[in-house]
Amino acid sequence: MTLSPEQLRRELREAGIANAAIDAAWPQWWSEEAAESTSATAELTFTVARRLGLSPRALFDGSPQFLWRDVTKFKNLKSRSDDEEAALASFGTAIGRSALIATRGEALKARVTAITLRDAILGQSDCVTLLDLLSFCWSVGIPVLQLRVFPLRQKRMHAMTVQADKRYAVLLGFDTKYSAQAAYNIAHEIGHIALGHLDESGSLMEMGDPMRIDDSDEEEAAADRFALELLTGREDPQILPDISSYSSRQLASAARKASEKERVDPGVIALCLGHATGQWDRSFGALKMIPPGEQDVARAINDLAAMQFDWDALSYSSQEYLSRVMGRDNAA
Repeated sequence: MTLSPEQLRRELREAGIANAAIDAAWPQWWSEEAAESTSATAELTFTVARRLGLSPRALFDGSPQFLWRDVTKFKNLKSRSDDEEAALASFGTAIGRSALIATRGEALKARVTAITLRDAILGQSDCVTLLDLLSFCWSVGIPVLQLRVFPLRQKRMHAMTVQADKRYAVLLGFDTKYSAQAAYNIAHEIGHIALGHLDESGSLMEMGDPMRIDDSDEEEAAADRFALELLTGREDPQILPDISSYSSRQLASAARKASEKERVDPGVIALCLGHATGQWDRSFGALKMIPPGEQDVARAINDLAAMQFDWDALSYSSQEYLSRVMGRDNAA
Protein backbone atom coordinates (compact mmCIF):
# COMPACT_ATOMS: atom_id res chain seq x y z
CA MET A 1 0.00 0.00 0.00
CA THR A 2 1.38 3.39 -1.01
CA LEU A 3 1.29 5.87 1.84
CA SER A 4 0.22 9.46 1.33
CA PRO A 5 2.52 12.11 2.87
CA GLU A 6 -0.06 12.69 5.59
CA GLN A 7 -0.29 8.96 6.39
CA LEU A 8 3.49 8.67 6.44
CA ARG A 9 3.88 11.55 8.89
CA ARG A 10 1.14 10.13 11.10
CA GLU A 11 2.74 6.68 11.24
CA LEU A 12 6.12 8.19 12.09
CA ARG A 13 4.66 10.34 14.87
CA GLU A 14 2.78 7.34 16.26
CA ALA A 15 6.11 5.48 16.31
CA GLY A 16 7.44 8.24 18.57
CA ILE A 17 9.56 10.09 16.01
CA ALA A 18 9.93 13.81 16.71
CA ASN A 19 8.73 16.33 14.15
CA ALA A 20 12.25 17.78 13.86
CA ALA A 21 13.61 14.37 12.83
CA ILE A 22 10.76 13.83 10.37
CA ASP A 23 11.40 17.26 8.83
CA ALA A 24 15.12 16.51 8.53
CA ALA A 25 14.42 13.16 6.88
CA TRP A 26 11.89 14.66 4.45
CA PRO A 27 13.67 15.01 1.07
CA GLN A 28 14.14 18.40 -0.48
CA TRP A 29 12.87 17.19 -3.84
CA TRP A 30 9.36 16.57 -2.47
CA SER A 31 6.69 18.92 -3.81
CA GLU A 32 2.94 19.16 -4.28
CA GLU A 33 3.42 18.04 -7.87
CA ALA A 34 5.29 14.94 -6.68
CA ALA A 35 2.29 14.04 -4.50
CA GLU A 36 0.34 13.35 -7.70
CA SER A 37 2.77 10.58 -8.68
CA THR A 38 2.40 7.11 -7.16
CA SER A 39 6.07 6.28 -7.81
CA ALA A 40 7.24 9.56 -6.22
CA THR A 41 5.06 8.93 -3.18
CA ALA A 42 6.51 5.43 -2.84
CA GLU A 43 10.04 6.84 -3.19
CA LEU A 44 9.24 9.34 -0.42
CA THR A 45 8.46 6.47 1.96
CA PHE A 46 11.64 4.58 0.98
CA THR A 47 13.78 7.69 1.43
CA VAL A 48 12.37 8.66 4.82
CA ALA A 49 12.53 5.06 6.08
CA ARG A 50 16.15 4.67 4.98
CA ARG A 51 17.17 7.93 6.64
CA LEU A 52 15.53 7.08 9.97
CA GLY A 53 16.70 3.45 10.06
CA LEU A 54 13.24 1.98 9.49
CA SER A 55 12.16 -1.02 7.43
CA PRO A 56 10.44 0.41 4.31
CA ARG A 57 8.37 -2.76 3.87
CA ALA A 58 7.06 -2.62 7.45
CA LEU A 59 6.28 1.07 7.03
CA PHE A 60 4.24 0.35 3.90
CA ASP A 61 2.36 -2.30 5.91
CA GLY A 62 1.46 0.26 8.54
CA SER A 63 3.70 -1.09 11.32
CA PRO A 64 6.94 0.93 11.62
CA GLN A 65 9.88 -1.31 12.50
CA PHE A 66 13.35 -0.06 13.43
CA LEU A 67 16.27 -2.02 11.99
CA TRP A 68 19.22 -1.67 14.36
CA ARG A 69 18.02 -2.18 17.96
CA ASP A 70 19.32 -5.74 18.34
CA VAL A 71 22.91 -4.95 17.30
CA THR A 72 23.36 -2.05 19.72
CA LYS A 73 24.81 -2.12 23.23
CA PHE A 74 23.28 0.42 25.60
CA LYS A 75 25.35 1.89 28.44
CA ASN A 76 24.03 3.82 31.45
CA LEU A 77 20.53 2.87 30.37
CA LYS A 78 17.67 3.89 32.65
CA SER A 79 13.94 4.21 32.11
CA ARG A 80 13.43 3.96 28.36
CA SER A 81 11.06 1.76 26.41
CA ASP A 82 12.10 -0.75 23.76
CA ASP A 83 10.62 1.53 21.10
CA GLU A 84 12.68 4.50 22.31
CA GLU A 85 15.85 2.41 22.35
CA ALA A 86 15.09 1.13 18.85
CA ALA A 87 14.48 4.65 17.51
CA LEU A 88 17.74 6.01 18.94
CA ALA A 89 19.80 3.01 17.80
CA SER A 90 18.40 2.91 14.26
CA PHE A 91 18.59 6.67 13.73
CA GLY A 92 22.21 6.80 14.91
CA THR A 93 23.29 3.73 12.97
CA ALA A 94 21.85 5.07 9.72
CA ILE A 95 23.72 8.36 10.18
CA GLY A 96 26.95 6.65 11.24
CA ARG A 97 26.95 4.45 8.14
CA SER A 98 26.47 7.48 5.89
CA ALA A 99 29.34 9.24 7.65
CA LEU A 100 31.58 6.22 7.05
CA ILE A 101 30.77 6.16 3.34
CA ALA A 102 31.91 9.79 3.17
CA THR A 103 35.13 9.15 5.12
CA ARG A 104 38.32 7.87 3.56
CA GLY A 105 39.88 5.01 5.47
CA GLU A 106 40.14 1.28 5.93
CA ALA A 107 39.34 -1.12 8.73
CA LEU A 108 41.67 -0.61 11.71
CA LYS A 109 44.36 -3.29 11.60
CA ALA A 110 45.94 -2.62 14.99
CA ARG A 111 44.70 -1.31 18.33
CA VAL A 112 46.43 1.57 19.99
CA THR A 113 47.00 1.86 23.74
CA ALA A 114 46.11 5.02 25.62
CA ILE A 115 49.70 5.76 26.60
CA THR A 116 51.03 5.14 23.08
CA LEU A 117 48.50 7.55 21.63
CA ARG A 118 49.21 10.09 24.38
CA ASP A 119 52.96 9.94 23.77
CA ALA A 120 52.43 10.41 20.03
CA ILE A 121 50.26 13.49 20.61
CA LEU A 122 52.65 14.97 23.19
CA GLY A 123 55.40 14.75 20.60
CA GLN A 124 53.65 17.64 18.85
CA SER A 125 51.44 19.28 21.50
CA ASP A 126 51.82 20.55 25.05
CA CYS A 127 48.88 18.42 26.19
CA VAL A 128 46.12 16.26 24.71
CA THR A 129 43.34 18.55 23.50
CA LEU A 130 40.03 18.17 21.69
CA LEU A 131 41.65 19.16 18.40
CA ASP A 132 44.36 16.53 18.88
CA LEU A 133 41.76 13.80 19.42
CA LEU A 134 39.70 14.92 16.44
CA SER A 135 42.82 14.97 14.27
CA PHE A 136 43.71 11.44 15.38
CA CYS A 137 40.21 10.13 14.65
CA TRP A 138 40.04 11.62 11.17
CA SER A 139 43.59 10.44 10.39
CA VAL A 140 42.56 6.81 10.97
CA GLY A 141 39.22 7.09 9.21
CA ILE A 142 36.95 7.60 12.24
CA PRO A 143 34.47 10.42 11.49
CA VAL A 144 33.31 12.46 14.49
CA LEU A 145 30.22 14.64 14.29
CA GLN A 146 27.82 16.42 16.60
CA LEU A 147 24.16 15.60 16.08
CA ARG A 148 21.84 18.61 15.95
CA VAL A 149 18.66 16.58 15.25
CA PHE A 150 17.37 13.67 17.35
CA PRO A 151 14.64 11.12 16.71
CA LEU A 152 12.80 11.49 20.02
CA ARG A 153 11.04 14.59 21.34
CA GLN A 154 12.77 14.74 24.71
CA LYS A 155 15.28 11.90 24.96
CA ARG A 156 18.66 11.69 23.27
CA MET A 157 21.89 9.75 23.55
CA HIS A 158 25.00 11.17 25.19
CA ALA A 159 27.25 9.64 22.53
CA MET A 160 27.23 6.72 20.14
CA THR A 161 29.90 4.76 18.30
CA VAL A 162 28.76 2.95 15.17
CA GLN A 163 30.72 -0.01 13.76
CA ALA A 164 30.42 -1.27 10.18
CA ASP A 165 32.94 -3.66 8.60
CA LYS A 166 35.48 -2.95 11.37
CA ARG A 167 35.28 0.78 10.77
CA TYR A 168 33.91 3.22 13.33
CA ALA A 169 32.03 6.52 13.48
CA VAL A 170 31.54 8.60 16.63
CA LEU A 171 28.32 10.58 17.04
CA LEU A 172 28.07 13.09 19.88
CA GLY A 173 24.64 13.81 21.29
CA PHE A 174 25.59 15.79 24.37
CA ASP A 175 26.11 19.47 23.57
CA THR A 176 28.81 21.16 25.64
CA LYS A 177 30.33 24.64 25.60
CA TYR A 178 33.67 23.34 26.86
CA SER A 179 36.29 21.66 24.70
CA ALA A 180 37.71 19.69 27.64
CA GLN A 181 34.36 18.02 28.23
CA ALA A 182 34.03 17.10 24.55
CA ALA A 183 37.62 15.80 24.63
CA TYR A 184 36.77 13.46 27.49
CA ASN A 185 33.66 12.16 25.70
CA ILE A 186 35.64 11.43 22.53
CA ALA A 187 38.51 9.85 24.48
CA HIS A 188 35.97 7.57 26.17
CA GLU A 189 34.58 6.46 22.79
CA ILE A 190 38.11 5.91 21.43
CA GLY A 191 38.59 3.70 24.50
CA HIS A 192 35.62 1.53 23.57
CA ILE A 193 37.01 1.14 20.04
CA ALA A 194 40.61 0.45 21.13
CA LEU A 195 39.53 -2.05 23.79
CA GLY A 196 37.41 -4.10 21.37
CA HIS A 197 34.06 -3.37 22.98
CA LEU A 198 32.35 -3.21 19.58
CA ASP A 199 33.85 -6.41 18.19
CA GLU A 200 30.61 -8.33 18.74
CA SER A 201 28.10 -5.53 18.15
CA GLY A 202 27.23 -3.00 15.49
CA SER A 203 26.98 0.00 17.81
CA LEU A 204 27.49 1.17 21.36
CA MET A 205 25.33 3.92 22.81
CA GLU A 206 26.01 5.99 25.92
CA MET A 207 22.76 7.15 27.47
CA GLY A 208 24.41 9.26 30.20
CA ASP A 209 27.65 11.10 30.93
CA PRO A 210 30.16 8.36 31.88
CA MET A 211 32.22 10.79 33.95
CA ARG A 212 29.25 11.66 36.14
CA ILE A 213 27.66 8.23 36.51
CA ASP A 214 28.89 5.58 38.94
CA ASP A 215 28.52 2.55 36.70
CA SER A 216 29.55 -0.98 37.62
CA ASP A 217 29.73 -1.96 33.95
CA GLU A 218 33.31 -3.18 33.42
CA GLU A 219 33.43 -1.98 29.82
CA GLU A 220 32.43 1.51 30.96
CA ALA A 221 35.04 1.43 33.72
CA ALA A 222 37.71 0.29 31.25
CA ALA A 223 36.80 3.04 28.75
CA ASP A 224 36.97 5.56 31.62
CA ARG A 225 40.47 4.36 32.54
CA PHE A 226 41.55 4.56 28.90
CA ALA A 227 40.20 8.10 28.55
CA LEU A 228 41.86 9.30 31.75
CA GLU A 229 45.20 7.72 30.85
CA LEU A 230 45.04 9.28 27.39
CA LEU A 231 44.20 12.72 28.75
CA THR A 232 46.28 12.75 31.96
CA GLY A 233 48.85 9.95 31.71
CA ARG A 234 47.22 8.03 34.59
CA GLU A 235 44.30 5.62 34.70
CA ASP A 236 43.26 6.95 38.11
CA PRO A 237 44.60 10.50 38.49
CA GLN A 238 44.56 11.67 42.10
CA ILE A 239 43.43 15.25 41.63
CA LEU A 240 42.23 16.65 44.94
CA PRO A 241 42.25 20.14 46.48
CA ASP A 242 44.88 20.90 49.14
CA ILE A 243 42.49 23.26 50.92
CA SER A 244 39.04 22.52 52.33
CA SER A 245 37.32 25.40 50.59
CA TYR A 246 38.10 26.92 47.22
CA SER A 247 36.42 29.10 44.61
CA SER A 248 36.06 28.52 40.89
CA ARG A 249 38.60 31.28 40.30
CA GLN A 250 41.13 29.58 42.57
CA LEU A 251 40.52 26.27 40.83
CA ALA A 252 41.00 27.85 37.39
CA SER A 253 44.30 29.40 38.49
CA ALA A 254 45.56 26.19 40.10
CA ALA A 255 44.53 24.09 37.06
CA ARG A 256 46.44 26.37 34.68
CA LYS A 257 49.59 26.12 36.81
CA ALA A 258 49.33 22.35 37.14
CA SER A 259 48.75 22.03 33.40
CA GLU A 260 52.23 23.29 32.57
CA LYS A 261 53.87 20.80 34.90
CA GLU A 262 51.71 17.75 34.20
CA ARG A 263 51.06 18.39 30.49
CA VAL A 264 47.33 17.99 31.06
CA ASP A 265 44.66 20.30 29.64
CA PRO A 266 43.62 22.59 32.54
CA GLY A 267 39.98 22.01 31.67
CA VAL A 268 40.48 18.27 32.10
CA ILE A 269 42.07 18.92 35.52
CA ALA A 270 38.97 20.89 36.55
CA LEU A 271 36.71 18.08 35.37
CA CYS A 272 38.73 15.44 37.22
CA LEU A 273 38.42 17.45 40.42
CA GLY A 274 34.68 17.69 39.93
CA HIS A 275 34.53 13.91 39.48
CA ALA A 276 36.61 13.32 42.63
CA THR A 277 34.75 15.76 44.89
CA GLY A 278 31.29 16.07 43.37
CA GLN A 279 31.75 19.87 43.33
CA TRP A 280 30.67 20.18 39.73
CA ASP A 281 29.45 23.76 40.10
CA ARG A 282 32.96 24.92 40.97
CA SER A 283 34.51 22.86 38.20
CA PHE A 284 32.22 24.31 35.55
CA GLY A 285 32.71 27.77 37.02
CA ALA A 286 36.45 27.24 36.53
CA LEU A 287 35.92 26.07 32.93
CA LYS A 288 34.36 29.44 32.14
CA MET A 289 37.58 31.14 33.27
CA ILE A 290 40.08 28.77 31.69
CA PRO A 291 40.91 29.90 28.13
CA PRO A 292 39.26 29.64 25.70
CA GLY A 293 36.22 29.60 28.02
CA GLU A 294 32.82 28.94 26.53
CA GLN A 295 32.81 28.05 22.83
CA ASP A 296 30.47 26.76 20.16
CA VAL A 297 32.12 23.35 20.37
CA ALA A 298 29.46 21.61 18.29
CA ARG A 299 29.98 23.98 15.39
CA ALA A 300 33.75 23.54 15.53
CA ILE A 301 33.39 19.75 15.46
CA ASN A 302 30.97 19.85 12.52
CA ASP A 303 32.96 22.46 10.61
CA LEU A 304 35.93 20.09 10.72
CA ALA A 305 33.73 17.16 9.71
CA ALA A 306 32.37 19.12 6.75
CA MET A 307 35.92 19.78 5.55
CA GLN A 308 37.00 16.16 6.03
CA PHE A 309 34.03 14.43 4.40
CA ASP A 310 34.28 13.28 0.81
CA TRP A 311 30.82 14.56 -0.03
CA ASP A 312 31.02 13.24 -3.59
CA ALA A 313 31.06 9.69 -2.20
CA LEU A 314 27.45 10.22 -1.12
CA SER A 315 24.34 10.58 -3.23
CA TYR A 316 22.83 14.05 -3.29
CA SER A 317 20.02 12.78 -1.09
CA SER A 318 22.48 11.46 1.51
CA GLN A 319 24.51 14.67 1.40
CA GLU A 320 21.35 16.66 2.07
CA TYR A 321 20.33 14.54 5.05
CA LEU A 322 23.78 14.33 6.65
CA SER A 323 24.08 18.11 6.39
CA ARG A 324 20.70 18.59 8.04
CA VAL A 325 21.41 16.38 11.06
CA MET A 326 24.69 18.28 11.51
CA GLY A 327 22.79 21.58 11.55
CA ARG A 328 24.23 22.74 8.24
CA ASP A 329 22.08 24.03 5.39
CA ASN A 330 24.27 22.63 2.64
CA ALA A 331 27.02 20.08 2.25
CA ALA A 332 30.55 21.41 1.82
